[in-house]
Amino acid sequence: MDSQDKKMVVFDFDGVIVNTLPFCFIFYKKYNPDLTWEKYQEFSNGNFVDSVKEAIENGSHTDPKDFFENYQEKISETEIIDVLFETIISLSQEYYLAIVSSTPSKIIKNYLTKKNLDKCFLDVLGSDIHSDKTIKINSLLSKYNVLPKNTVFITDSLGDILEGNECKVHSIGVTWGIHQRENLSKGSPDSIIDDPRDLYIEIQNVLK
Repeated sequence: MDSQDKKMVVFDFDGVIVNTLPFCFIFYKKYNPDLTWEKYQEFSNGNFVDSVKEAIENGSHTDPKDFFENYQEKISETEIIDVLFETIISLSQEYYLAIVSSTPSKIIKNYLTKKNLDKCFLDVLGSDIHSDKTIKINSLLSKYNVLPKNTVFITDSLGDILEGNECKVHSIGVTWGIHQRENLSKGSPDSIIDDPRDLYIEIQNVLK
């Protein structure tokens, strides 16, 4: 297939496909009692991993060292809502699908396998690949020979939208995750949606 014809949908994972945010915040707050939800949200105004690392280095934040051990336990109990499950199945029949995340790839892959969604995604690039999502998105474009104009990044954070902008891909902000419409709009995404039921048609509109 010629690169002009290939189209890709890149998903963020946490807060977009699975609602991990409540227990993630609790884990961080366990080690940082003064952490507020607003401050936690601010980490995602830029690259989340880099923002947390900077806070740890300047002494304003403590690293929750057992974070992903707790994460694996909690995510195994967390379901994908039906409409997103069905949307992913439908999209996989029309587009290349991939995940770019700050969560380790293996955890995401294991989760997708348990939910019978692993075959829907060509690739999963987590924090073990790189902390910089621009590097991961660009590697997907190169690996699968897809043009930026034929790619859309689905995310719940301003920081992700800004990284997507650097790659010149489209973006759709979703408000059921870390950031609300006002913050997402600062990155000038192609669109912002409030309801998962609108995701399928919005992707079609952006990639038409």
